[in-house]
Amino acid sequence: MKTLCKWTLSAVLWSVLLFTFSCDVPPAGEDNPFPETPDPGFVTHPENLNVVYFVPNDNPEVADYKDRLSELLIYFQDYIKSEMDRNGFGEKTFGLPLDSVNNRVKLITIYGEHDQATYDYGSGSTIINEINAYKASHPGEFTSQHNLIILPQRTDGGSQPFYGWGRSCFAVDNPNISVEEIPSTSSNLIAGMLHELGHGLNLAHNKATVSDQQTLGTSLMGSGNYTWGREATFIPPADCAILNRNQVFQSNPVSDIYGGATTTVTPVLSYDDMNDVIQLSGTFTSDKPVSKVLVWLDPNVNGEGSGVNKDYNSVSWIANKNNNSFQIDIPIGEIQDHGDWPYELKIKLLLENGTIKTHTYSFEFVNGEYTQNTKAGVFQHSSYNGWGVELEVGSYSTNDLITLGGLDNDISSVKVPLGLKVTLYSEDNFTGESYELTGDVSFLSSFNDKASSIIVSEN
Repeated sequence: MKTLCKWTLSAVLWSVLLFTFSCDVPPAGEDNPFPETPDPGFVTHPENLNVVYFVPNDNPEVADYKDRLSELLIYFQDYIKSEMDRNGFGEKTFGLPLDSVNNRVKLITIYGEHDQATYDYGSGSTIINEINAYKASHPGEFTSQHNLIILPQRTDGGSQPFYGWGRSCFAVDNPNISVEEIPSTSSNLIAGMLHELGHGLNLAHNKATVSDQQTLGTSLMGSGNYTWGREATFIPPADCAILNRNQVFQSNPVSDIYGGATTTVTPVLSYDDMNDVIQLSGTFTSDKPVSKVLVWLDPNVNGEGSGVNKDYNSVSWIANKNNNSFQIDIPIGEIQDHGDWPYELKIKLLLENGTIKTHTYSFEFVNGEYTQNTKAGVFQHSSYNGWGVELEVGSYSTNDLITLGGLDNDISSVKVPLGLKVTLYSEDNFTGESYELTGDVSFLSSFNDKASSIIVSEN
C-alpha cells in the first residue's frame, strides 16, 4: 500500500511538471519518462499480445522487420477498434507492448535451435516448446496468454506453420509484409496474419449471413484471409463479443481470466416452416457470471462436419439473454449453405472472465424438412470417426453394444440429439463411474475409452 501511495504522489508531481514545461518535451529515452507512442491511436495495456519473432538458425530475420511489423500491427489494432465500435462495444482493441526507446511495438526475438526445414508446417508444438523454454528464463517479456508467432518466410521453398494453435497463432514475414503493400498485394499473407491472429484471440471460423455478405462483405474469420485489405471484410457481432472479454482487450487485468466454470444448457428447438425460421430458446446455469449467449449454426455440407469442415460454413449470432434464459429466431434464408445435410448447433456461454463453454447439439434437414434425430450415436474415435453405433432410447450392456457393432472400452465421441440424455458407465450393467451427456462431445477426455454400458433416456 505504501508503494502505491508513493507512485500516486509521483504521478501527480510529474503531471504538474509536464503541464508547466509542456513546450519542451525531450525525445523518448532516459530524460523523458513519458515517451511518445508510435501512433496517436496506439493502445497498450497491462496485459498485451506477445509478439514473437522466431528465427531458424539458417534463415535470418527479414530486413527492417521491427519497424514494418510494428506499423502493420498498429494498423490491425485500428481495424479491430473500428469493428468493435461498429458493433456497439466502443473503440476497444487488443493491447500491444511498447518499445519506448525505439518508439514502436516491442517484439520478442527468439533464435531457434534448428534449421528452417525442421520448422515445417507441422512443427507448431516444437516451436511453442522452445518459446516456453525462453519464457521460463525471460518471464518479464510476456504479459499475457496470447502469442502471435511470426517466422521469416522459408528460402528453400518449403512450408511453415500458418494457423491458430489455442491462444497462439503462426504467421509469415517477408519484405512485402507491410501496410504499404495492403491495397495492391497479390498475396494472402497479410490478411492471413490477421485471420490467424483472430484464432489466437479465441475466435472460431464463421461465415457471413446472406444479408451481411451483401452489405458488409466477407467475415474475417470466414474467408477474410483472402479478402481483407482488398475487398469489404468485417467482424460479426458474436466475434466482437468474444473479443470484448479477451485478456488483451482489458485496460485493467481480470483476476479470474479464463478460469474454469461448470455450466449446463437446456435448449428447446423447433422449426417454423411457414416463416422458414429455427426457433431456439432455453435456459442455462453457470457457477460464474455469463456475459453473452452466442449461437453458432454449422451446416455440415456433404458430411464435411466430421473433423473436416471446421466451422468454415457456420453462421453466428448473439441470442437475447434475460437472466438465465435465452431466445433467438434464426432465419434459414440467412445461412449461405443451407441444404439437405446435418447441422451442428453450438450454444456458447461467454463468461465475463472470457471463458467460453460450448454445448453442441445436432439436427438435420431431409428433403427440405427439418428433422430432429431420435437416436444417439457413439463413435470409436474423436470427432465422430471410426466405427459408429446408433442407439435409441433404452439400456445397453457390454454385450448389447458388441452385438450392435461396437466394442467395450472403445468410445471416444458421442452425438446426443436435442431432448435426449446419454449416460456412460465404466463397468457392465450400468455400474462403476458414470458420465452424463446432454449434448454432442467430440472427445470424451477423462472418460475416453472407458464406457462399458450405456443408458439413453429422454431429457
